Amino acid sequence: MAFFDWLRRVIEPNQAPKRRPRHAQTRRRPEPTPIPQEAPEPRATSLPLAPTPVSPAPPTTPKPVAKASQVAATLVVRLVDNQNQPLQPALVLTGVLNQPVNFRFPKIAGYALRDVHGFTQDYISEYGLTTLVYVRHWGQPIISYLVDYDTGRLLELPGILRGRLGTAFSMTPPSVENYHIFQAQGQQRGTFSQHPGQVVYYYRRDSWQMVQRVHQFVFLQADHQVFDGPNGQAYGYQFPTDSLWRLFMIITLTNGDVWYNLGGEQWLSAKETVRREHQFIDLGLPEPDQWHPEPFERIGTVDYVPGKAVSIYHEPYGETAGQLDHGEALDIRGRIVDDQQLVWYQIGPDAYINARYVRLALVAYA
Repeated sequence: MAFFDWLRRVIEPNQAPKRRPRHAQTRRRPEPTPIPQEAPEPRATSLPLAPTPVSPAPPTTPKPVAKASQVAATLVVRLVDNQNQPLQPALVLTGVLNQPVNFRFPKIAGYALRDVHGFTQDYISEYGLTTLVYVRHWGQPIISYLVDYDTGRLLELPGILRGRLGTAFSMTPPSVENYHIFQAQGQQRGTFSQHPGQVVYYYRRDSWQMVQRVHQFVFLQADHQVFDGPNGQAYGYQFPTDSLWRLFMIITLTNGDVWYNLGGEQWLSAKETVRREHQFIDLGLPEPDQWHPEPFERIGTVDYVPGKAVSIYHEPYGETAGQLDHGEALDIRGRIVDDQQLVWYQIGPDAYINARYVRLALVAYA
């Protein structure tokens, strides 16, 4: 082996010496200090550059941020009538901003919802106001009838008065040409309710001073023209002399004329006639009711027309017993209420006056 080593050194004089075995210690020569040189300018390359590793930032706890959907919201609901008067205490609704409003419109007895102001399906602000406007239900109507008291004829079409539940009403008799109010039946003042009302106004002709309903007969002493009413239009026929006719009403006009009603719209003048009970044939007609005045001791005065006189009668709807001047004192001893609910005052043994023409004194007669 030594020979080959020597031959190698001859042939390769610059050959590095043979390495020592691994177990032998070696001593490295110090490396020469490099001469500093300017760094070459970087050249562009198409090769991707490796990312520079970045140390991760330490984790931080984020501050809580309030979301808009979690903001509390309040809605106040007012319940008022059409006069802006509260009907119930206001309702306060709470929820979350931009979330739906869970609400049903309240029902109020006797009222109906008419208008809604400021209501939205969602809470659109932290504080909101809604106004619900209610109106009363309509009440049942009050129907008024204008009737001729003596003939039962309807003078005008029925009137209808409407109003809201609970609101007040007040009625007065309307004016009717050539008529004056005689009597009224029904409630003319009150409040509208859920039940209909009815008022009947009875009128009498201005020219009719007194109306008597009788069970008598009239004997004609001359031919009589028949009319459709007192001083009305004449028909084309007459009732003959010496005929006997049943009477239903006797009308005394303000000018003193007397007219007889023979049924329906058949009228004739009382001139040249004689009234009497039927003396020839018993027709089985009912006798007139006997009048039995009840005790009624009062004083009063005649209340008619200044400067005029009113008639008095032997009995209600009977023969005329005379006249009394307006303002004359009366000593009332009895009272009769007939089947028509008309009141008569007894002012003497055979003297009666219609209560319509009497003003009673406030102090009872002693």
